[in-house]
Amino acid sequence: MQIISTIDAVKVIALTVVCYISIVIILRASGKRTLSKMNAFDFIVTIALGSVLATTIVNYKNAFWNGMLTFTMLVVCQHVATWLSVRSDTVSQLLKSEPALLYYNNAFQNKTMKKERVDKNELKQAIRKAGYVSFEGVSAIILEADGNLTVMSKREERNLRKKDFVFIDE
Repeated sequence: MQIISTIDAVKVIALTVVCYISIVIILRASGKRTLSKMNAFDFIVTIALGSVLATTIVNYKNAFWNGMLTFTMLVVCQHVATWLSVRSDTVSQLLKSEPALLYYNNAFQNKTMKKERVDKNELKQAIRKAGYVSFEGVSAIILEADGNLTVMSKREERNLRKKDFVFIDE
């Protein structure tokens, strides 16, 4: 087994950082849906994105050492990004998204659903997973920042406001 050369290591580090920044920009621009697991297609796309990123970064000789260095650099980049996001509101807003209200008070929020690329059938699937057979017992459905759908029951009948599902620093 040959150890990676200094030049190759610098190339992998630079490429990893550039790929990491690019993928964050691409994923933020494409929205929460890109990495969600709402259906089989979404899951396959998530796996393919990871495979493409890995192939792009590690397509060198000495694949083992490049792979180890790439893995380490991605972990370091993620650590730095999360460290910055808890210390800077600007970085946090760039890296994280807010939940989106898709259904509320017996009404689909069509504008938000289009923006988030979620259709009514996916909301029906979410309510079935939550144990409902219709929207009758549902007061709200929220697309969370991680791409999951949260179904809120009418039993918790109250006035749902943005501050009820988004943390607001007071």
